[in-house]
Amino acid sequence: MKWNINDVIHGFKVKKMEYIHEVVSDAYELEHIQSGAKLLYLDNSDDNKVFYICFRTTPDNSKGTPHIMEHSTLCGSRKFPLKEPFVELIKGSLNTFLNAMTWPDKTMYPVASRNNQDFHNLMDVYLDAVFYPNCIKDPQILMQEGWHYEMENKEGPLTYNGVVYNEMKGALSSPEALLQNVAMEALFPDVTYAVESGGDPEVIPSLSFKEFTEFHRKFYHPSNSYLYLYGDMDIESTLQFIDEEYLSSFKKQVVDTEVKTQSTFSVRKECVGKFGITDEENETNKSIHALFTACDDHMSTANLLALKILNYTLIDMEGAPLKKALIDAGICNDVSGALETSLKQPVWTIEITGSNPDDKEKFANIVDTTIRKLTLGGIDKEMLTAALNRAEFILRESDFQGKPKGLYYGIHIMQMWLYDREPLQALRYEENLKILRNGIDEGYFEALLLKYFVQNEHQVLVTMNPEKGLTEKKNFAIAEQLEDFKQSLSDEQLNHIIETTKALKVRQASRDTEEALKTIPLLSRTDLNKKIEIFTQTESEIRGITRLSYDDNTSGITYLNLFFNLNNLDSSEVPYAYLLMMVLESMNTVKYTYEDITRISNMYTGGLSFTVSCYGHKSNNEKYVPVVVVRGKSLTTNVDKMMELLGQILNHTDYRDTNRLKELLMEEKAAWDMSLFERGHSLVMQRLMSYYSKVAKFKEQGSLSYYYFLNELVATFDENSSIIIDKLKQVASKIFVKNNLTIQEVGGIEERAAVSKHIHLLIDDMLEGVPCNSTYFVFEDSVVNEGFLSSGKVQYVARGGNFRQHGFSYTGALRVLETIVRFDYLWKNVRVLGGAYGAFTQFATNGDSFLCSYRDPNLSETLNVYKNMPEYIKNFNVSEREMTKYVIGTMASSEVQLTPLMKAERAMVMRYSGMTNEERQHIREEIINCSVEDIRNTADLVNCIVNAPYFCVLGSEEKIKAEHTLFNKVRSLRK
Repeated sequence: MKWNINDVIHGFKVKKMEYIHEVVSDAYELEHIQSGAKLLYLDNSDDNKVFYICFRTTPDNSKGTPHIMEHSTLCGSRKFPLKEPFVELIKGSLNTFLNAMTWPDKTMYPVASRNNQDFHNLMDVYLDAVFYPNCIKDPQILMQEGWHYEMENKEGPLTYNGVVYNEMKGALSSPEALLQNVAMEALFPDVTYAVESGGDPEVIPSLSFKEFTEFHRKFYHPSNSYLYLYGDMDIESTLQFIDEEYLSSFKKQVVDTEVKTQSTFSVRKECVGKFGITDEENETNKSIHALFTACDDHMSTANLLALKILNYTLIDMEGAPLKKALIDAGICNDVSGALETSLKQPVWTIEITGSNPDDKEKFANIVDTTIRKLTLGGIDKEMLTAALNRAEFILRESDFQGKPKGLYYGIHIMQMWLYDREPLQALRYEENLKILRNGIDEGYFEALLLKYFVQNEHQVLVTMNPEKGLTEKKNFAIAEQLEDFKQSLSDEQLNHIIETTKALKVRQASRDTEEALKTIPLLSRTDLNKKIEIFTQTESEIRGITRLSYDDNTSGITYLNLFFNLNNLDSSEVPYAYLLMMVLESMNTVKYTYEDITRISNMYTGGLSFTVSCYGHKSNNEKYVPVVVVRGKSLTTNVDKMMELLGQILNHTDYRDTNRLKELLMEEKAAWDMSLFERGHSLVMQRLMSYYSKVAKFKEQGSLSYYYFLNELVATFDENSSIIIDKLKQVASKIFVKNNLTIQEVGGIEERAAVSKHIHLLIDDMLEGVPCNSTYFVFEDSVVNEGFLSSGKVQYVARGGNFRQHGFSYTGALRVLETIVRFDYLWKNVRVLGGAYGAFTQFATNGDSFLCSYRDPNLSETLNVYKNMPEYIKNFNVSEREMTKYVIGTMASSEVQLTPLMKAERAMVMRYSGMTNEERQHIREEIINCSVEDIRNTADLVNCIVNAPYFCVLGSEEKIKAEHTLFNKVRSLRK
């Protein structure tokens, strides 16, 4: 260990230290003596260093002050007097993570980087931002990030605008978010969780600048802070920097931010809420019922893990008894459960969707009866064992898809640390696994159900019912309220609003001075890694099948990927391929029931997945390789079990169980119904590109087209079930054949040997099949330029085209242009001036390109912003320093730590797309050497994109209908 207990290092006193085996780290808990700041350091060899500063923020109203403060602190500070240092860091940092996040009781500012100087720079900007922000002196920052009155002239309407205001209009458009708000208010009426820390749009406009600044003064003091450091760094110089530059300027003080505990209820509460649907939607089977249960404020980490396992066993696992009881009762289309652990009192939620208002009592009775039976009669031990094995695999694998694992450890720590409990317990799991494994035979899980559910009345039963026109009613009420307010104002007051609107727009449109920009520390182009990472796999044959081996250290885990070419399908069968992926592993096979499949999978594998994918050609959007990808992972000692199970699923699934198939279809539709608006940006981007790209047209068959296909199947299932079953069998028999198969394994010598030894369990029963052809699918042309109606309050606005179809080629400058457009032009015009939460763009190597806004209050205005972009690019002019910043920001994505599985996927992309290492290297060099002139030279290319006759919008029914003349077709998102 570096230090001893009570050592003082640059003002920090060592309070505790120990080795944490589970994360291979020496852990130190310190406290800054003068300021009272708490600090936790995980010392290890990981070069992906992580820092955050977190504050306990406990609001007593729904004005969104914590959320708006999170945005606003990053809008300039003492040492970095720019309008938005956060954006400048994104443009010009090699960060592997950079963001800020607000929870109901805390606000966190995390950064990560693998470059030592970059890491130091990020810490400096963030610490200055939280302790010395300009937002507590400049009301215009609150106006921009939070809310403000907006009026162009006396004849025009008075409206609200602001980034968080519009963000929360979008966030609280979903039934799920509204359900959570209703439940939390009822479950925790006397504590901070009763309010919406993100902000309720109906309440946000009551936040004053005085309240805003007082919030910072109270909560953003070091005595109320939690600092976290992770990774391989010069810790002594880091602590010296934090002490001398920041904490030494503060003295410890008492900050009353305690998260109080809600007293328990003597009887379960009930409440009802509403959510909006469009006029075209049917109200039948749209209700949601949910039971929220609050737990202890001192629950052990073993019990928390056990409750997660219980939630999976009773609700999420195939054959889960509680889910089965609710589905069999015919009162819903889908059942879900969740355990929220980022609160002082964890909350367990059991929820059904696709229900009706009068099913509330049935729902509650079935939940109560089923859980009582399980408590008294016992839970299936095999199911518990399988669920525990699954949880253990996830914990040991620690796969965060390339994101810094140190960040996830740090977030997990706050689930204890924030409530003055032992933070390092959050990282330990070995002892908990032993306790739970022994507890399966000792009634441990049944005792938890008894304590936290059967004997616990701290519960809320919530029903959410749909109401047509609810969103429009609320919008009208706000508009009417604003009009009444406008009429009450004097000419002087009206002029003041008009002038402040103009002044804010002037500020938003202005550019930072070169002097201000130079305050942000910057690396140089020479700091960039000029060489690409090579992803090499070895090709061979195994039993006549192409075998690709990606060699890497996988710590005793074998990753198996199976690629089945889909070119033997006809176009009408493609939607059924997507449907097939949904039902696989969830239906019986000749040998196993679907419950057996789940148990075996959890017992012996780290999970199986089945997806339709598509690899587009590097330079031609009419060429692509459509595949089904089957992924499995297991300990290398269990490869035989994984192979045998996959063989059963792929070769012997029985699709004839009509009731089970209908149940799966209803669940799938319910899941889509609940998530449609939240995934609106991805839906419109895929739909948009399908207008002009054949590869995107194929992918779109699994997007909105699939949703409409699914709706039709559900509506006509009873009369067409035999046809659907025959289609699934037919499609499966065409896909899962040896002649269409490519096998890829990821691992070392032992993993390859295990695959070789046991591959027969997978392919012995597989049909030979017909070798796949090289023809492409021909789908029916859809109407272009569609507007999709939803009950949401904001829009997702997409526009695009293909530049190769206009004779342009791809260059690395387009990658840099993406960074410039996203974090300068679109940021300023769509987010800052327009009030949207965000906007982004893509220029793909095959020419497919788009621009898209996210949670956008506007529609035609944003389309016009897109149209004006070529002029901006043509006149683009920045200093060499600023150009270097954009290049560095573009290169940040190459700093991501790739897992072995991610590297293997990159290798497959290269194989199927035709991209060579030489081409990748050339693109990287073009990025690193990109100049202002290179960016200007893309103006004509961008012009052909924004003037292509293609756009697509998903958003508010009211907004789209008001601008319906823009569209060739307007249609409802849901039925």
